[in-house]
Amino acid sequence: MTKSVPLPKLVKSNKSSKKQRIKDKSDSWKSKLNKLQQDKKELKAKKMRQKRPVIGDLKPLSDELTSILGSLMTKKINFNKPVEKPYNPFLSNVEKFQSVLQNEKFKSDPFSAVKQHILMSNQ
Repeated sequence: MTKSVPLPKLVKSNKSSKKQRIKDKSDSWKSKLNKLQQDKKELKAKKMRQKRPVIGDLKPLSDELTSILGSLMTKKINFNKPVEKPYNPFLSNVEKFQSVLQNEKFKSDPFSAVKQHILMSNQ
């Protein structure tokens, strides 16, 4: 009889332990289940939003609004710059009326002053 020589064990560097493989497989399944549950929740929420009679689904609109607001917030606002007041015709008319009331001709005879103004504006 010949004496058998023991063969050396082959060592694979990429092989992981059995516990690690089981853990990886478990983590993979958990992540897939979580993704499915999240998708299911989102679908249910979308259906509930669509059931609202007047409003409908505002989720896409709110997403766009947050992205727009986010882009606006990135712009720098100069708070030291004075704010220009918009043109208000009512205020200019009030100023004109005050100047007319201060006029001596208008104080003495308002009808003739108005008549003279109308004649001048028509010419």
